[in-house]
Amino acid sequence: MYGLKTPAAEVAQALLIVMRRGSLRAAEEITGHKYETISVWLKRAAAHAEALTQVLASDLHLSQVEIDEFWSFVQKKTAEPVRRTRENAGDAWSRIGTVASWSPALPAR
Repeated sequence: MYGLKTPAAEVAQALLIVMRRGSLRAAEEITGHKYETISVWLKRAAAHAEALTQVLASDLHLSQVEIDEFWSFVQKKTAEPVRRTRENAGDAWSRIGTVASWSPALPAR
């Protein structure tokens, strides 16, 4: 991630906060960088995934689970939003209905 005005350590710290807190706004509050800027860093990080994964593991000492969580978050934040149409509007409701009707068996007290 070349050409950034912000030092790489600050960018890495902001991305780590995003990963652990799950929020661009939280990273904005903690680091002082705008959430739009942090979002751009996330997108640039996604473009350099393999090299960044090595940095996350070696420099920041993250576990494989934490690295997977980070990339899941990046994917969620960079995905195009689904546009609701008449044809697919019921899809979300059918999934919600399925989840709501399922209940685990609780142990008796």
